[in-house]
Amino acid sequence: MLFLAWIGLAGGSNGGYTWTLFILAIFFCVVLHELGHALVAKRLGVNTRDITLYPIGGVAMLDSRPQPRQELWIALAGPAVNVVLAVLITIAILIRYGGIPPMGKNLQNMSFLEALLIANLTLAIFNMIPAFPMDGGRVLRAALGLAMPEAKATQIAGGIGQGLAVLLGIVGLFTQGYILMLIAFFVFIGASQEISATVTRSFLHGHVISDAMQTSFRTITSGESLDGAANLMIHGSQHDFPVMNGDEIIGVLTRNQIAQGLAADGRSGYVAGWMLRDFKTANPNIPLEQAMEMFPQADPTPILVMEGDQLLGMVTMENLSEFVMLEHAKAQSRQSRAAT
Repeated sequence: MLFLAWIGLAGGSNGGYTWTLFILAIFFCVVLHELGHALVAKRLGVNTRDITLYPIGGVAMLDSRPQPRQELWIALAGPAVNVVLAVLITIAILIRYGGIPPMGKNLQNMSFLEALLIANLTLAIFNMIPAFPMDGGRVLRAALGLAMPEAKATQIAGGIGQGLAVLLGIVGLFTQGYILMLIAFFVFIGASQEISATVTRSFLHGHVISDAMQTSFRTITSGESLDGAANLMIHGSQHDFPVMNGDEIIGVLTRNQIAQGLAADGRSGYVAGWMLRDFKTANPNIPLEQAMEMFPQADPTPILVMEGDQLLGMVTMENLSEFVMLEHAKAQSRQSRAAT
C-alpha cells in the first residue's frame, strides 16, 4: 500500500524492529477493515468472494450487487472498524501514559501506540473521501441510489470522485507530492472503472441468460483428437467446445486447452485428456447480471445453459460483450429518436 510505504519512509530512520512491527500492525488493521465489510455483508445476506489488497487499500469482492441500503451499511463497516480500533488504542494510551500526548509531533517522534492511533484515524478519514474506490464513494452512491437508479447514482458519485482525483493531482503537482499524485491516479482510474462496470450492468438489467446465449455452436466428442478440435477452431469462429460422451456433457474444451494439449501431446492427443471437467452451468432463466458475475478474471471459460440434462446454449465473454455493445447501440438510437 502507498500509505504503508509512506509510513515506512517517514519512520525508517527511527529504528528497524519497531517500524517493521508498526508496518505489520497497520497491515493487520487494513485486513480487519476489509473483514468488517465482509462480516456486515454476510449479515445482510451478501457473500464475499475474496479480499484483495491494492496500492491504496483493500477491496472486499462481493458475490452479488447489494441493494443501496445494504451497500450503505457494508461501506460504513470498514471505517467503523478503524474508529473502534482508534478508541481501543486511545484507552491503551491512557492506561500506559495516564493521558493523551500532544498529537502535533512528527511521526518519527511518536510512540508505537500514538503512531498506530494516527494511522487508524487516517485510514478512517481517508476511506470516507467521497470517491471510488474508497468507501466514501460507495456510501455516496448508496445514498443517491435510495432516490435514483443505480447507473445514474454511480455516474454522479463517480464524476465527483474523478473531480476530487483531478484536484488531488493538481495539489500533488504543485507541492511535488508524488505519492499524492499516484493516489489521485488510482482514484481516477477506480472511479472510471466503477462507472463503466455499472453502465454495463444497466444494459444487462431485465434480461435473462437465454437472451444472450449462442444457440448455434458445435460440440466435440471426448474421443476426438486435439488436431480435429484445432481444425474446428481454425475453420470456424468458435473457441470453446462442449465435450460429449454420447448424449452426456462431460466437459468443456477451450482454446487454451487445445494449445496446451497440442504442445504437450502433439496432434494425436485426445480431447478427454485436456478438457475441463469442472465447468459452469446455468438455468436459462437466471438474470444476465448474475451470469456476468460468473466470469471472474481468472476463469473466462463459457457457461453452458442447461435445462435439466439438455444443453440449450452457451454464453462466452465475447458474445456477452457483443450483447452489451448492441444494447448500448439500441439505447443510443432511442435517445436520438427522443431528442428529435
